[in-house]
Amino acid sequence: MLITLAILPAIIGLVIVYMLDRHREPPLYVAGLFILGALVVLPAGLFERTLLDAYSAAPDMPTGYLATLLTAFFVAGAVEETCKGVVFWRFVYHKPVFDEPYDGVVYAVAIGLGFAAVENVLYVTSSGITTAFVRAFTAVPGHALFGVVMGSAFARAKFYGGSYRKAFWLPAILHGTYDAFALAQGFVSNMLLIAYLMWLVRFAYYQALPLHGRQSQGSPLAH
Repeated sequence: MLITLAILPAIIGLVIVYMLDRHREPPLYVAGLFILGALVVLPAGLFERTLLDAYSAAPDMPTGYLATLLTAFFVAGAVEETCKGVVFWRFVYHKPVFDEPYDGVVYAVAIGLGFAAVENVLYVTSSGITTAFVRAFTAVPGHALFGVVMGSAFARAKFYGGSYRKAFWLPAILHGTYDAFALAQGFVSNMLLIAYLMWLVRFAYYQALPLHGRQSQGSPLAH
């Protein structure tokens, strides 16, 4: 039951983004990317643990809010979004199935929500049903929104001459900001997290909107 509750929000989110695509992508390919996103949790987790262990073993390392910021941006944000970006670059970017701009959004969200599903299972099985409910409205949508931004940046790079590097650093910064609020805890940081998620929905929407329904031969976009 808990595992179902942990995975269901990711599945629902992926279905919504998939159905918004006017020219539907191969469902098995999308499902495969979802699974790859789930599998990349292991190397990401191992790398994060290595960084945290090195941090804890180092002398005179920062503590308090500075330590929270370092963990949020350089451990969680940078590592997780880089791993997801590498999956996209390796299994999507140069493939014939990536033939329309909005495809990037669908594929990146599939990877991100696969990652979110496994991460959710790990949290929920250790912390219970309350965590499942909270993460269904915070962490899971967060991973989906980071995927929207990543996929939009990859699409601009492929079809309109933007820089693919933006697909790595921008989601990492957005993710790090999310984690900075989440790790800080407390009433004020929780309120800021909610406000940030509301802003992130708008930001991701306007990143993806110009791509929706465009063909690969469309006019160049600002990036």
